[in-house]
Amino acid sequence: MEKIETDIMKHIYWKKTKVTELEYDENLEWNIVRVYPNHIKHKWIGMGGSITEASCYNYNLLSKEKQKKFINAYYGKNGLNYNLARISIGSNDFCINSYEYSKKEDLSDFSIERDKKYILPVINNILKEKKLTFIASPWSPPKFMKTNKELYNGGKLLKKYYSIYAEYLIRFLEAYKKENININYITMQNEPYACQKWESCKYSLNEQKQFIYENLLKLLRKTDIKLLLWDHNKENLYNNINELYRADEKIAGIAYHWYSGTHLTNLELVAQKYKDSLLIHTEGACYFSNYNEKGWIKDAEMYLIDLINDMNYGMNGYVDWNILLDFNGGPNHKNNFCKSPIILNENSSDFILTPIYYYLGHISKYVEPEAKILAVDTYLPNLLVIATKKENKIVTTILNSNNETMEINLLINKTRIKDYINPHTICTYIDII
Repeated sequence: MEKIETDIMKHIYWKKTKVTELEYDENLEWNIVRVYPNHIKHKWIGMGGSITEASCYNYNLLSKEKQKKFINAYYGKNGLNYNLARISIGSNDFCINSYEYSKKEDLSDFSIERDKKYILPVINNILKEKKLTFIASPWSPPKFMKTNKELYNGGKLLKKYYSIYAEYLIRFLEAYKKENININYITMQNEPYACQKWESCKYSLNEQKQFIYENLLKLLRKTDIKLLLWDHNKENLYNNINELYRADEKIAGIAYHWYSGTHLTNLELVAQKYKDSLLIHTEGACYFSNYNEKGWIKDAEMYLIDLINDMNYGMNGYVDWNILLDFNGGPNHKNNFCKSPIILNENSSDFILTPIYYYLGHISKYVEPEAKILAVDTYLPNLLVIATKKENKIVTTILNSNNETMEINLLINKTRIKDYINPHTICTYIDII
């Protein structure tokens, strides 16, 4: 069996070794981590990050050689092997400044020219190397359509503009298609309950339903693009989706974020009730702190704990926030700086693969799209385990978030290995059955 290990404290990153299979002992009781290959829970569609204007601006600070290495680091088979991407419809806080695509009620001035400066060239460079599944989300309608007449500070979409705004979103999708970028999914609003000092817009559940079912879906039916509901936090996900959801061929699933906590019961209830719908994490990030490899382990671990838990409780796909931020966690035109898996170095001449990058890679590199997530059992709650199967390959990832070395007996059918996992270390085991 192959083992891949990451121990940041010892400067070990995706180190490959072989582990010896031992004689199976059905009476073994202690330190058991068990995988059930015949108990399939749900499918996995993949991982990705958000291609924001800030990320694309930072990308352009790199040399051509470094740009190519950066793309390979995320999208290449030897990198994170990302296959999903989220993009913003108009500006968000991780832009150089705010913008919108139209200022006129008849949308006669609609243009994505701004996106052609940084965003579209980067996406097209990525697409030369890897086919992506795209999710598009707006942070705010144009100012003239809102109650507060600004992109920021929440506000609401005026009802008289519901149909025009639906047309605005469709025009974005069509404009990107003309640039050979085919959007697969759209959400109607990033964080519809949030009133932020940056681009935001608030919708009640009834307002979301009215806009979606009386306006947006009518236009989406003329396209191949499907809708993901919600796109906000998990704390009341089950009740909110029960209110929002209607069976419709254009409703592909549910999008959610991680910022209000784990709320795994909410996730599990949604996954069980809406089994034919995708459940996709579309945004999560840690707030900024000065870069230090050891200091970032805690945040990297939080990423992987959340990722493994969500996979076990029903999540089908995962999208991180910015793919590339500078050494100060930006640029962000509202000073809402945060971390990203890859950051620029201090003088922006190169990029740094952070612990978050290596932790995420234990899933994105080794769990292939269309793999099936399996039932697992572990003897400690802070020994996190996820297992998947695709064809004849079982991939089991174990995160030891304890402060001491943990012994494990990994059992997969009649296969057994005994191993020791260092504190705050990840091991991925690949078994060919």
